[in-house]
Amino acid sequence: MKCPTCQKGKMEKRKDLMEQDGIEFEAYKCSACGEEIMDMKQLKVLAGKYRKLRHAKEVTFAQWGNSIAVRIPSNIVEEYNLSVGKHGIMTKDKEGIRIIPA
Repeated sequence: MKCPTCQKGKMEKRKDLMEQDGIEFEAYKCSACGEEIMDMKQLKVLAGKYRKLRHAKEVTFAQWGNSIAVRIPSNIVEEYNLSVGKHGIMTKDKEGIRIIPA
């Protein structure tokens, strides 16, 4: 596809990174002028990543014996009815660590 801005370059699919947020995305970039555009599917994927990031909460890591402990914000504790001694499952996925309350 030709570039809609300069009409000279070819639009090539490539991956890029929103450095300030650490989010990877896919877009089309012009080989001549550098213009970047996204189709609706690419835009929907990027919007989904930002919606997920908007609901993310910052946590604090602390030393607990030979392990590392994570402080869970109180609103999440309340939402999932967490309490001291309650168990859960921790798994790894492609984005990081996932904790599922039991």
